[in-house]
Amino acid sequence: MVVTRRALRLMDAGWPGACRRVLVVTLAVVAAAGALAVVGGRRATASTLRPAAAGSCPAPATHPVPSPPVAVAATADGCGYWVATAAGGVASFGTAPPLGGLSGPLDQPVVGMAAVPGGGGYWLVAADGGIFSFGDAAFYGSMGGKPLDQPVVGMAAVPGGGGYWLVAADGGIFSFGDAAFYGSMGGHPLLRGVVAMEATPSGHGYLMLAADGGVFTFGDASFEGTAPGPVLAGTRVTIDPGHNGGNFAAPGIIDQLVWNGRSFETCDTTGTATDTGYTEAEFNWNVARYLQADLEAEGADVLLTRSSNSGVGPCVTQRAAIGNAFDSDAAVSIHADGGPPYGRGFTVLEPVADGVNDAIVGPSAVLGSSIRDAIVASGVEPVSTYDGVDGIQPRNDLAGTNLSTVPKVFVECANMRNALDASLLVQPSWQQAMARAIASGITAFLATRSAVH
Repeated sequence: MVVTRRALRLMDAGWPGACRRVLVVTLAVVAAAGALAVVGGRRATASTLRPAAAGSCPAPATHPVPSPPVAVAATADGCGYWVATAAGGVASFGTAPPLGGLSGPLDQPVVGMAAVPGGGGYWLVAADGGIFSFGDAAFYGSMGGKPLDQPVVGMAAVPGGGGYWLVAADGGIFSFGDAAFYGSMGGHPLLRGVVAMEATPSGHGYLMLAADGGVFTFGDASFEGTAPGPVLAGTRVTIDPGHNGGNFAAPGIIDQLVWNGRSFETCDTTGTATDTGYTEAEFNWNVARYLQADLEAEGADVLLTRSSNSGVGPCVTQRAAIGNAFDSDAAVSIHADGGPPYGRGFTVLEPVADGVNDAIVGPSAVLGSSIRDAIVASGVEPVSTYDGVDGIQPRNDLAGTNLSTVPKVFVECANMRNALDASLLVQPSWQQAMARAIASGITAFLATRSAVH
């Protein structure tokens, strides 16, 4: 079994009932007992099923569903099920009797459903926690009209039908009827939001599933293992390789002045170089591509601000805009410094509030510290001996962070003017090691944020 670093942190923290964090992309449909269903990324539960005798179920039929299906619940005889849509409509299949659905406008879409044990009714739950009962399903209460930190994403019924639980995207649990509270993930940071829950056959516990496959168990729910998958699935990261190889031949473009949020600066620059002529633009491009590969291997959706090292620009203002438009969970600009020859080491440059970027200054500081810590832990490069304090330097003169609306930092990976740094940073193995360290820092940062996208 593969256990991620995140899993180890959860177990070491001693959170009640928290099981190993695991990684899967999708969860399959209906089990024979205590059934769990996930349709279109949402979940629903069904009551315990009695398997039907072979050949005793009616022939399958197809019914059109007018809006996106979001949940399914099975009948007690195992020969039928209901499919619920986001608009609250319910389609019946096999032996499932038509018990009705919702036809009017909803404040929030339906996200889950659960059947009563006898198969004579079901509940629908909306994202605002509203509950709708049909057939012999009794109403035990709801979160409708009450403030929620995160939307409700699913529900599970007590095996006896006398109550139910609702689960929110942040892992918060709400109990109604005779459904007992056994704990939740509310208040604990999740890499990805919760998307599903299921009750144990006894009704004395439940488990929940996060979008990255993280599984958490409570009460008498037992962890039995899962399949590994990408830890950063669903996250978006922008990588900005500073400068560009064609900038040297385009002074008329890169020397144009642009507003960086505080003052005017040039559209771009050529960057620095080692004494042997190895350019910063090439170094930035190489590290960025290694970093892209590392993050994509973890499941992240990665966007580069330039597609080669032979073009011009883009302008520093455009680089910020690209990360903003991508709705990045994190953005990192890759550079190497042209500092004094006597100094070496890396520095992480963090934003200073200027109005546009006020909301991301705090998260950017967390991102910067996470990357700093990861590089230090890797041993690939020491913190700078000449810039910043303990590897961190706030900057208010960079358009890339002044104009960012997503968490963003610059990483000056080393000093190209220092002989030792210059001898190291030209090596592909060193570039790969630096990229891996930065990737580790980004991953750790994203693990501290509830990334319900």
